[in-house]
Amino acid sequence: MSRAVKLYDLAPSPNNIKVRLALAYKRIPYERIPVDLEEREPLIQVSGQPLAPVLVHGESVLFDSAAILRYLDANWPSPPRLFSSDRQEMRQIDEWELFGRTEIGGAVGTLFAQSFETSPDLERVKKACKKFNHAASRVEEALSQSTYLMGEAPNAADFSLVPMMNLSVLSPQGAKSNPIYAFFAANLKLENAPKTRDWIGRVMAFDQQA
Repeated sequence: MSRAVKLYDLAPSPNNIKVRLALAYKRIPYERIPVDLEEREPLIQVSGQPLAPVLVHGESVLFDSAAILRYLDANWPSPPRLFSSDRQEMRQIDEWELFGRTEIGGAVGTLFAQSFETSPDLERVKKACKKFNHAASRVEEALSQSTYLMGEAPNAADFSLVPMMNLSVLSPQGAKSNPIYAFFAANLKLENAPKTRDWIGRVMAFDQQA
């Protein structure tokens, strides 16, 4: 592919990290265009909507992280692959993506909302953390069988879950980089999941912007 790739990137956002991980894993060079949390006009101008990430590749403009990963694998089909030609494996990837959006993402979304509140609802925070760790136990079980969720190499399933789950293992230094990170570091802790913790570190190592 000779056309340049541009990524409009809101660095701390899990959906943005998800795309950066995929780009790095597939070794696709791209121009990163940082996006300000409070200034969304550049996103609207390029994509007609205010959410990041936005990927621009020639005349193609995409603004959904799941769609972006599928676009990358379709247009850069050389290994390593994000998806699979095997129907059963694709069903498994779809199931993990749905699990990420509903179980992990539901808990993380609640905490994101509370992080913007002047007085967070501590009971809601507690319930969200409990839901998160209950969901994380399924990830820990899967990782007892393999290095990544579906084998010995990462795929779209890993890249979809890790950016959200990384919010539960932030270092003190990382927490200082962003007020939202500080909220997660203070409230969300990954419990009793050593394999998951190691897996998060392995996958996040692909992201040079983290």
